[in-house]
Amino acid sequence: MVKKTVLDNGVRIFSEKMSEVRSVSLGIWVSVGSRHDMAGAAGIAHFTEHMLFKGTQKRSALQIAKEIDALGGVLNAQTAKEYTVYYARVLDEHLDKAADILFDLFLNSEINPDELEKEKKVVLQEIRMTEDTPDDYITDLFAEAVFEGSPLGAPILGTIDEVSAFERKSVVDFMTALYRPSSIIISAVGNLDHDKLVELAEQRFSGIRSEPMPINDPGCRALMTGKTKVFNKDIEQVHISLGTHGASMLDDSRWTYIVLNTILGGSMSSMLFQEAREKLGLVYSIYSYLSSYKDCGVLAMYAATTPKYVAETMDVIGKQMTKLKNADFGGISLDDVKTQIKGNLLLARESTVNRMSSLAKNEIYYAREVEVDEVIEKIQGVREGDVISLAGEIFDHTKITLVTLGKMDEKEIGACLPIPS
Repeated sequence: MVKKTVLDNGVRIFSEKMSEVRSVSLGIWVSVGSRHDMAGAAGIAHFTEHMLFKGTQKRSALQIAKEIDALGGVLNAQTAKEYTVYYARVLDEHLDKAADILFDLFLNSEINPDELEKEKKVVLQEIRMTEDTPDDYITDLFAEAVFEGSPLGAPILGTIDEVSAFERKSVVDFMTALYRPSSIIISAVGNLDHDKLVELAEQRFSGIRSEPMPINDPGCRALMTGKTKVFNKDIEQVHISLGTHGASMLDDSRWTYIVLNTILGGSMSSMLFQEAREKLGLVYSIYSYLSSYKDCGVLAMYAATTPKYVAETMDVIGKQMTKLKNADFGGISLDDVKTQIKGNLLLARESTVNRMSSLAKNEIYYAREVEVDEVIEKIQGVREGDVISLAGEIFDHTKITLVTLGKMDEKEIGACLPIPS
């Protein structure tokens, strides 16, 4: 059973007890991500996440690491497009200590200027590492093409020039403006007592002054107009990313998108994987995925192959889109797909980290608890005709954006375009 408490200043606390486990996953979520980066400061949300681990008045960065290691626990964080999470996973007997560490770094980070300069070097290396990892880099290039002119198109890590210019004031101003009580969610799942969690949180968070959140989001502009962008890079493979309209987190069509994505390229038994890899041996990696946000979304496909097989690989992708439009699921049973999705959902429920994440994300996007049975019911309600109709709507060459990275120029890529008929 999920329990909820709201502090007077607006900080929300959620918990779910799992008495059958010995662990607790505790997270502090902020409904602020890279799409909320300030103008001229791309990457500041992600950089702020890094800086909160660099020491407080009470603990140095080394002490933070040593104390969590001494518990046999895990301490980590993640910045996404629409949220940032700081979390710990420990044995239930260490919840008090883990909360003290996690709450301390979140609320009392010093943002030391010397540590900031060192961390800039770390993040710049992270950016360069991404640019040297083609399957990661093309994801950023694709987002930039699809969401041109929107913060959703900017890389979460930011750019070398803008990160290089960060100062202590950059982080402090960002946190002051956006790390408000109304944006903070504390979520915990495992063998714990809700009242005890509230007591631990209230001692530390109740003193934060409640202020309204400023509006810092121009909204989503998904400009999928059949554009093609070719990036030349001296690497062995050509990395391909293409996509079309997707569903927002609030769109009722997202259930059909989930089913369609699973059929198309969401698993090893999917149409793309079976045709391009298993049958023809054109690729090692090929898949599709959904990126959904509050107000928009994308259904995308990714493949990597040698220049020799680019045309064939794109032809396979185009043919699978056409098949779906023509009610051909490549021999895949819709009932089997629904069972697969159900299994994935229920297996994920056995992880305290996943359940802790679900509590927070449900609050961020829906402001309510969404039971797994409700999700399964929605998936079960998707009909074959819904999938075919959606495929017909989105698999239109005027809506498909294509980005490639490798040793092929625009003319060569242009001759290989996958155009679903």
